[in-house]
Amino acid sequence: MATDSLKKTANKMKYLVTGGAGFIGSHIVDYILAHGDKVVVYDNFSTGKKSFIQHHKNDTNFTLVEGDVLDTKKLSKSMKGVDFVFHMAAHADVRSGFNDHSIDHTQNLEGTQSVLEAMFANGVKKIAFASTSSIYGDAEIHPTPENSPMNPTSLYGATKAACEHYIHAYATYYDWDVYIFRFVSFIGERYTHGIIVDILKKLKDNPKEIDLLSDGTPRKSSIYVLDGVSAMFIGIKKAKDKINVINIGHDDILSVNEIVDIILEAAQSTVKKKYQGGNRGWKGDNNFVHLSNEKLKTFGWKPNLSFKDGIRKTVEWILLHPTS
Repeated sequence: MATDSLKKTANKMKYLVTGGAGFIGSHIVDYILAHGDKVVVYDNFSTGKKSFIQHHKNDTNFTLVEGDVLDTKKLSKSMKGVDFVFHMAAHADVRSGFNDHSIDHTQNLEGTQSVLEAMFANGVKKIAFASTSSIYGDAEIHPTPENSPMNPTSLYGATKAACEHYIHAYATYYDWDVYIFRFVSFIGERYTHGIIVDILKKLKDNPKEIDLLSDGTPRKSSIYVLDGVSAMFIGIKKAKDKINVINIGHDDILSVNEIVDIILEAAQSTVKKKYQGGNRGWKGDNNFVHLSNEKLKTFGWKPNLSFKDGIRKTVEWILLHPTS
């Protein structure tokens, strides 16, 4: 059975966070250091930003390694003495797989296999993995529970599903404790890509009219990043199986049209919207994303921030950090 505590009995835990300078990863790093443990940030800064972790540079519990997860030798060396791996590094641009058929395979699946090999080489037996709601594809049940079939409609979703299977196999071989978190989109401070960034960029480029990729009817759910990070640590603390699969989402759902209206309201804009697509944003997109949180609720978790307020906080942060 998996341990119900994140703490060693005598010494500090030592974590390695791949993608630890990224949007979600940097908040995980904040959480670890705030609880007195050690962390190694491993990031190639392809999308991560040093400004997201700069405030930890003088913390003796913090180590930064600039490296690519595909460099298994360097990753293995950096993982020495680590107790627990958060594997957050990934290629997260879902749309790009339509034109580039190799990037998700290389960055997601091969990158994950490299992490697993580094864990094996160092005898690390605990991993939390950032999976995605995209593995469900166009789910038939909403809210979608963890036992729903994997039917990804994008190469991003397909490679994340494959990563889950690789992790499951290694864990079965070597008796690891695994926490697979299937996310909806996270929003909040340090948000770097997604619909909120896209809409604000369109607004800046053309303050009179913005084009939308869909007809506005797709329905989505997102979670505020600090609520999502707390869900991960509560899941790790409370889940009792060797291999645990846990959805992280929100009970709130909004249409794309409603999401855009809240973004524009927060940005104090009355720009005209022009709908130019169908009932999904792009090939491979899913027009209804709403994950069940019932498992997390049994652990005593619930989000503190509504979907709408999460959007407003994200817009506020982006407007205050235009170059971040």
